[in-house]
Amino acid sequence: MEFVGLFLSKEDKRPLYLQLYHFLVDEMRSGRVKAGEKLPGKRTAATQLGISVNTVDEAYQRLVDEGYVQAKPRSGFITNDLGQ
Repeated sequence: MEFVGLFLSKEDKRPLYLQLYHFLVDEMRSGRVKAGEKLPGKRTAATQLGISVNTVDEAYQRLVDEGYVQAKPRSGFITNDLGQ
């Protein structure tokens, strides 16, 4: 998975982690990101997007909390089947 088409804006009223979170949710709901697909690692994503690892971690943890992805130790974050 790549962050194609994602532009995080500091002028947006939403925090950067929420912008990333909403982008990923939209990608999953639209089917552009399939169930079982691995999200980029937190450090990789932070580097690609020019944001902090903590910001990526906050977005990823929110996805876990809401059931969009699961965190697998030493494997990263894997998307869940949304049953659409």
